[in-house]
Amino acid sequence: MRILHLYRPTLPGLRAQAIQVLHTCQALAARGHTVTLLADRGRGSRDPDDVLGDFGLPPTPGLDLHLQRWRQRGLAGWGFRRELASWWSGPPGLVLARDKGRLAKALDQHGKSGHRIVLETHELDSALAAERGKDPAALAALEARLAGQSDALVANCGGTLAAWRDAHALPEVHAVVHNGTAPNRARAQVADPEPVVRSVGSPKGYKGVETLLAAAPDLPLPVELIGGNTADRKALSGRKARLLGPVPYPAVPWLLAYSSVLVLPLADNLFGRQLTSPLKLWDYLATTVPIVAPDLPSVAEIATISGVPLHLHRPGDPADLVRAVREALDAPPRPAFLRTWDDRAAALDEIFEQVCDAPVSP
Repeated sequence: MRILHLYRPTLPGLRAQAIQVLHTCQALAARGHTVTLLADRGRGSRDPDDVLGDFGLPPTPGLDLHLQRWRQRGLAGWGFRRELASWWSGPPGLVLARDKGRLAKALDQHGKSGHRIVLETHELDSALAAERGKDPAALAALEARLAGQSDALVANCGGTLAAWRDAHALPEVHAVVHNGTAPNRARAQVADPEPVVRSVGSPKGYKGVETLLAAAPDLPLPVELIGGNTADRKALSGRKARLLGPVPYPAVPWLLAYSSVLVLPLADNLFGRQLTSPLKLWDYLATTVPIVAPDLPSVAEIATISGVPLHLHRPGDPADLVRAVREALDAPPRPAFLRTWDDRAAALDEIFEQVCDAPVSP
């Protein structure tokens, strides 16, 4: 099948979106599809095979990774639009669209042109805007329009699908397809781990990192936060925690394996309760290191899928997080759980087969 993944990540990069999109494309190509991904050229990028290598991925026949020739934003945008138009004018294929704005523009300029459209959504922007006190009307109108023009809708978790179902009429084909991780990232906890409570990933305030930082003075081991940018770390400076920059993506599994406890920060807000399938949690689950996480529906959904016992605490309660960490340190060894990107691609394949057997929506 001829597939365009419509997102435009910057590669290489350590943002969760770039990791998820590239691994999904590689897994779909490995299953025999011809997959095109149009990406901006990040600092230090060389050629597509080198970018794949930065993520620990092999060169894959069928994966057509286009890195823009230019890094200057205006020229890169022009190049992206030109390559998008070229793909769209080709034989009928399938568009897996994670970028709602660019999908709307492509449909305005080119129509569907016989392509199937699968809208991949990791959020409900109108609901997030309303939570922030902003007018959600324009975002809601865009969501409703794209739900009506798409042949299928794929949500990253059950909460996201429920939010869309409550807000809009969905395509007949709709499903939940969670994220995953790579098989080579599975690790057993080392026999003598570092005495550290570790969290890996972007330490944004809306993700609940404040609860972990507030608990840090009372925890039995030091806290270490890995990731984020300079501004993130500056905003959190002065707290009783080690704030370190991001590490290369292939190095993360060993960092996890050498941890005594892994903590997933999430806040009790719309994102944390309902709209997330955290990449870091799938990486955590692929180890045997004990995991501490807030007791939220999004976490419960993944715990049910994996069957892994997590050490839960009340969201936003530092004292209860301390209790959960102590419980994790005393817990017996737990099993690892591995959900791979190929598992995700296989689930997407089932959806693609359904929409390709149905009439093309107008």
